[in-house]
Amino acid sequence: MLNNYTLSDSDFNKLREIVYKEAGIKLSDVKKVLVQSRLLKRLRELKIVSFSDYYDYLIANYETEKINFINLITTNKTDFFREKDHFEFMKDVILPDIERKNLSELRIWSAGCSSGEEPYTIAMVIKEYFKNKKSPEILILATDIDTQVLQKAKDGLYPEEHLAPVEERYIKTYFSREVINGEIYYRVNDSLKECVYFRRLNLLQEQYPMKKQFDIIFCRNVIIYFDRDSQRKLFDKFYNYLKDDGYLLIGHSENITNVTDKFILHGRTIYRKAL
Repeated sequence: MLNNYTLSDSDFNKLREIVYKEAGIKLSDVKKVLVQSRLLKRLRELKIVSFSDYYDYLIANYETEKINFINLITTNKTDFFREKDHFEFMKDVILPDIERKNLSELRIWSAGCSSGEEPYTIAMVIKEYFKNKKSPEILILATDIDTQVLQKAKDGLYPEEHLAPVEERYIKTYFSREVINGEIYYRVNDSLKECVYFRRLNLLQEQYPMKKQFDIIFCRNVIIYFDRDSQRKLFDKFYNYLKDDGYLLIGHSENITNVTDKFILHGRTIYRKAL
């Protein structure tokens, strides 16, 4: 169907300008092949025969098509208990601190939550910690720019192999086993789902809809896709949305040196507000 399935430099430049505008992601030249491969399926769905025509279609139907476009371009790599030492720190340091404060509610933001493994892991760790204790109300906001992965997260259904990092005790307590078309899946149970609220959010938009601050913000393996100016603006927002005694956790491959001085290192890629 496609007469011209090669993405020209000119069309790539126009498309990556939109990616930067809408998602804050700067695509290098080496990403042209990735963009081409990810967009091919969409071109076939629309019966569009060139990337130039797709760009025209995107501009003509911008408010609706930009969501499909960004969904295709963004990378969504995540796992249960990814960078496990963060969850050990949460269990050993953060949650005992929360317990001492005797909070009525514990507010956490998983920014860039992808298909839900991170916020569900957070919920499991907190549930286990407070299992035989007085527990605050657990409120986990999970946001992502990609509507397709958010729907997967809301469904909470994962292939058996995705649960490889999850301890058996967690699986028995927080998942139910299902067989679908001969394949084994595990579905997150309601006790976890009721703690997590999934919402679409572009981290680079000017205003966020949240009204209250958070005790913990997870934003891991997200800022590596942003340029320095976008990172600085994002950390300014995180500073405002984090309680004075709150924690910010970023990915192990990320670094805020020379980006912001508003946070103090408190562990491996774990920060607290500089007051």
